[in-house]
Amino acid sequence: MDEFKAQLQQQMDQLRDSLSVMKDKLKEENWQLFDSLDDNFTWPQVPSLPDLPSLLDMPSLPDMSSPPDAPFPPDAPEDPDTDSTEVRIGKWKMIVDDDDEGDAKVNVFKDEEDCEDEDENDDEMKNIRTRFALLDIGLNNYFGPSLSSNFSDPYDALEPNPGKSWGVNLHVINQQLNLVGHHLWLSYGAFLELNSYKFNTDDVLIPKIDSVAFTTSEIALSKNKLSAEYVGIPIMLRYESNTDLSKSFHIALGGFGEYLLGAHTKTKTGNGDKTKQHDDFNLNRFKYGVTGRMGYGWINVFVNYSLSDVFESGTGPVLTPASAGLAFEF
Repeated sequence: MDEFKAQLQQQMDQLRDSLSVMKDKLKEENWQLFDSLDDNFTWPQVPSLPDLPSLLDMPSLPDMSSPPDAPFPPDAPEDPDTDSTEVRIGKWKMIVDDDDEGDAKVNVFKDEEDCEDEDENDDEMKNIRTRFALLDIGLNNYFGPSLSSNFSDPYDALEPNPGKSWGVNLHVINQQLNLVGHHLWLSYGAFLELNSYKFNTDDVLIPKIDSVAFTTSEIALSKNKLSAEYVGIPIMLRYESNTDLSKSFHIALGGFGEYLLGAHTKTKTGNGDKTKQHDDFNLNRFKYGVTGRMGYGWINVFVNYSLSDVFESGTGPVLTPASAGLAFEF
């Protein structure tokens, strides 16, 4: 570039000198002869412009006469008049196709091929599955010797109303450990149990004494119940027919152990007066038993049967608690 500037400056100087010579010569010419078309006049020679320096060689463009072997983008549709947008959420895929006329077609489907790959990867990676906040809802009852539900005096007031005696188990955490081929699992965790037993009589448990006894309310009761709260640990062997839990039949058998956190009675009279009394009411501090559940997908039926008595030994009748209901495993 510097060489080009130098050449251009030299040519400009020559042109300036030539113009000066031309100007002096024009002043000396006889213009009468020029008007008579006597053209003996000699024009000064104008120097030629310098040659421009050659441009740098540019790289050659690729040959685009034939398309590349692989499409771009890789997942582009074969139809050149259609644009496709793909959105994937977990195992579900949504494809929106827009054509030149502005029409849009939406397809939503489950990618079975990718699901199989994900399931295989999950099976390889997840030998421990952890879930939170699983819920059991069922009905409570207890039985005397030989599963009798008729209690003799003075414990006939303990006969519960099984249709209104509810139990709720909140499994705070549940873990499953793969034992055999992602079909046989060891299941364990921790849960809170909220039990209530509703009675149809006006007889209320007496607190703060070392035996099970009742007092009769002078006013008719519209509500009379005993509630107890436990914390427990379940341990079960669980069989899954399918590694995809949403398509799996499962059955589990095992045991549980619980500890009493607290208890209270709650009564309500016909005129709306409520009374709540807190005590352990001689309930057994430790409760243990067997449990089982069976179901498909996220819903199960469960049964808990205690091997320990409701009340501490020697304080009241020999009663065995049990519960059954639905278990939800979202």
